[in-house]
Amino acid sequence: MQREGSLEAPTRHPLDWQSPDFSNEASLFKELERVFDICHGCRRCFNLCQSFPTLFDAIDESDSGELDSVDKSVYWEVVDHCYLCDMCYMTKCPYVPPHAWNIDFPHLMLRAKAFKFEHKKTKLRDKILTSTDSVGNLLGIPVVSQVANAANKSKMLRKVTEKVAGISAEAILPKFHSNTLRKRDRKRQPSCVIVVIPLVIHKDQSSE
Repeated sequence: MQREGSLEAPTRHPLDWQSPDFSNEASLFKELERVFDICHGCRRCFNLCQSFPTLFDAIDESDSGELDSVDKSVYWEVVDHCYLCDMCYMTKCPYVPPHAWNIDFPHLMLRAKAFKFEHKKTKLRDKILTSTDSVGNLLGIPVVSQVANAANKSKMLRKVTEKVAGISAEAILPKFHSNTLRKRDRKRQPSCVIVVIPLVIHKDQSSE
């Protein structure tokens, strides 16, 4: 009789990203189908991220009410909705290792995201939002940061951005600054830092 994997600390196996099988589309979809079918039969994770309602709604609304009649395009919607928070793996799933079914939903989503990126199926929006260094350097230029901040306040330009880059016009965007923390830190005068290390004296019975 199999015990639930979540009754004890889960055992996370390394992600074998260097294996040729890691980027194999047939192998990836075979594993997606295996895991999704198990998730469909359990549904303990229904109230976590949007990945699970997306999957379960698609199955419930399919012709057979099972995973086999769900269009494969829905698989990518499930992948896109996963933010790799690990909540399903750490707190919900009863089939994580050491259970024999070896379910690691976040690792599978990470593998699928890597496949999309490698095969140039990543959206422009995702490329922009994940290129934090490049975006930060560009928007850290004084004139550019002022223009960007002004554009983000314009409802018309936000709608254009939504159509072009897929960034919602309703999303709250950060205000960009040219005077970055690194620039401010360079102007600071070096100061002396005193570290106080407490001295603990142990006194046992032999020293009395």
